[in-house]
Amino acid sequence: MDSKDLMDEHKHIKRGFVLATLISTVAGTFITGINLYDRLLEQRRQKKLDKGQNKKIKELEERLSEAEAEKKKRDEEGANGGKDGPGTHNDVRNSLQHSSDAVQQEYERYFANLGSRFAQGDLVAQTQLQSQIILLQGSVIKLLEEALMTGTMPDINRLYNTCEFAREGSLRALHDQYQRLLESSAPPPPQQRHRHGGRPGGRPTGPVRRISSTPSLRDFHHPSSSSTTTADSTIWPSGHMQRRQLAPPPPPPQPRKQLAAAYASSSPSDLLFCRLAQETQRTDRPLDSCLATDNHSPSSPSSSSSSSICTACGAQLGPEAWRIEKEVALHRGPPEDDESGSGSAVVVVVVRTYLLTRRFLFKCHRPMVGGGTEYACYLCLRHRDRDTICRTEEGLVSHVTKRHGVAEYEADRDIREVGGGGSGSGRRALPFR
Repeated sequence: MDSKDLMDEHKHIKRGFVLATLISTVAGTFITGINLYDRLLEQRRQKKLDKGQNKKIKELEERLSEAEAEKKKRDEEGANGGKDGPGTHNDVRNSLQHSSDAVQQEYERYFANLGSRFAQGDLVAQTQLQSQIILLQGSVIKLLEEALMTGTMPDINRLYNTCEFAREGSLRALHDQYQRLLESSAPPPPQQRHRHGGRPGGRPTGPVRRISSTPSLRDFHHPSSSSTTTADSTIWPSGHMQRRQLAPPPPPPQPRKQLAAAYASSSPSDLLFCRLAQETQRTDRPLDSCLATDNHSPSSPSSSSSSSICTACGAQLGPEAWRIEKEVALHRGPPEDDESGSGSAVVVVVVRTYLLTRRFLFKCHRPMVGGGTEYACYLCLRHRDRDTICRTEEGLVSHVTKRHGVAEYEADRDIREVGGGGSGSGRRALPFR
């Protein structure tokens, strides 16, 4: 690769992360302001120390200092209206420090959600951030550099107000771009749901899945099992179709270790889900018929907070559902009183609340080797080309919140939308970000 190719690649990389570069410049300008301000304060302290060479000069300077202090006091009282003004040295420095941290943290938060698209930025955000850089360099930095050269303290209130204005303008530019990108990232159309809530017909056209997530019929019907089955129908070697039969009653509760051992000895080791989890994905089987009370739980079987275990693999299921919140961008037409005639649509971002029921958590569970429970995302099975395995129940809930959209929630009958995100619902909830 010659030097021309390297230069072209470098230019392409810089163009790909324009917003990230601008944010770095904004934060760096605030840091530069802090350094200049500290140098100015140190210069003034040193100047005061040098003013004691002789008594006569000291007396004159004391009188001058008193006059300056009196004048400064009157100026501050006039500018601050007597009290509650920002005109202190600590306020200016704290504003510079807080502004640098706030802008960088806000950028990193949005970048974590949208990735390189947010780092590139659009023309509107780039222009807004460039204007804030010009404001900082032409006002704050210039005032501090002039103060260092002349030895006079600049207007504290002006410095403070400019820092606050630049910080709020930068944060607003980041927030507005995030909303624009959120608006353009419309969720994919919901896929048609099978009448039993299973996976839509047909095989995926994308790349091969990392984990086999669609076991064959023999995975569900062991040769040693009886002719009674919980599937819709069974194809026997003779080619005849057996009529659908009701599922057998669940076995009596067993200790968790016995259940896990029985499951490990009678089922394939490479299944993505527990056998009963697969059945709840394909059928309308009630959750209660798949669970037994955990004998190790101190709660009574009738208690709403008692844990339950899967009668097939011995995995433990938590006692409660989870509540999650999701940002949704709504498109609306221009307001009726729009006199400008621009006709631009209004984008409103609302927060919708959904409930991940215990049945949804159950149909995602899978046994761990050596005991315990982990989870495979059922939404990834239906809507993605790759599967996701989570070590904990909270990890699964966090994954569903961050990686899946409203359209996928509404295509699953075990995820329900609820009225609001108040804490009075009594459900566990992840913090909304």
